[in-house]
Amino acid sequence: MSDDGRTSGARPSGPPGGFDDPDPPPATGLRARLSSQAATTPRPLRPRRGADLSTLASLVLALPWFVFSLTVVGMVGLGIGALVGNTTVVPILCMVLWLASGVLIFYRPVEIGVARFFLRARRPTPSERERLEHAWIEVSSTAGRDGAKYQLFIEDSDALNAYAASGHIVTVTRKTLEAMPHHHLAAVLAHELGHHLGGHPWSNLLAYWYSVPARLLTRVLRLVLRVVVRLFSMVFAVVARMPALASFIAKVITWSLILFVVFFVTVLMATAVQSGQTWAPPTVALIVLTPLLLPWLARRSEYRADRIAANLGYGHALIEVFEDWLRQGMDDDRRNLVLRARLFSTHPALAARIKRLDAYLRKNA
Repeated sequence: MSDDGRTSGARPSGPPGGFDDPDPPPATGLRARLSSQAATTPRPLRPRRGADLSTLASLVLALPWFVFSLTVVGMVGLGIGALVGNTTVVPILCMVLWLASGVLIFYRPVEIGVARFFLRARRPTPSERERLEHAWIEVSSTAGRDGAKYQLFIEDSDALNAYAASGHIVTVTRKTLEAMPHHHLAAVLAHELGHHLGGHPWSNLLAYWYSVPARLLTRVLRLVLRVVVRLFSMVFAVVARMPALASFIAKVITWSLILFVVFFVTVLMATAVQSGQTWAPPTVALIVLTPLLLPWLARRSEYRADRIAANLGYGHALIEVFEDWLRQGMDDDRRNLVLRARLFSTHPALAARIKRLDAYLRKNA
């Protein structure tokens, strides 16, 4: 699943632990508070930041969408080039600009825009910022990270939730900030920091961004196909003077098209194997299984973020959070989910997370 306006806080001068000297002028900014906290906070572990296995695997699974999107952008560029009289430079320019646009989503103002307009998050109020930054300073200092590089946001929601997004965004719901005690809030923030350290948010955003052209075209094609099937079935039913058959005919046509596509792809794979292109069947199988593999990888990333929080010393507090959520019935709906819904879920069951986290803590005690 932190910005320029920071609260200020005074810290005692002198060596860590010395409180006899007079206070210096109040330090301003989150970075100043982080520096002061870092001087007095022990660092039991400094987890490395980088792309973990689930991040790399999700990027690999996103390659088909990326190639599809690149083709779509090239076709659009070709159409524009035909209008302006240059079908060579314009398509290449369109593809280059589209490829370069991926860098913009990690530009700080763009990240803030993503949080505000797409995630519907807002800046914390002064009182919210004070409490949120207090927990965030503790977590980031323990991890040996510069917490000032991250943007802290609030989502106006009555749900208990938090999430990391983009490259430097951490968002908690208003309910989470109001209802959780400090050590529980810090545990949740440690989990979200774990996502950032694993590269999960930026890889998800990058994969989604580069799939947008393909997704738009896919939606348009599905809409057109749905309209055509609906019209054809209605016309057939009217001609046959049996309007009740319209829905049945639409289903028959839809499943016939699906079976045709499956048959066509199977023939193509068989032809590819016969011609020595043995890479084709595994590639197609990977594309078909991607909708199942991506949620599975997302669940693995949740487990890893839990372990990072445990490595930072928040494992037991995080278990308490999960147990509290269980008591509040946050996983009750999951018990009624069919197998398909569970396979496509991006978060593991709370009971499973508690079990794994407890085993991890016992193993590393």
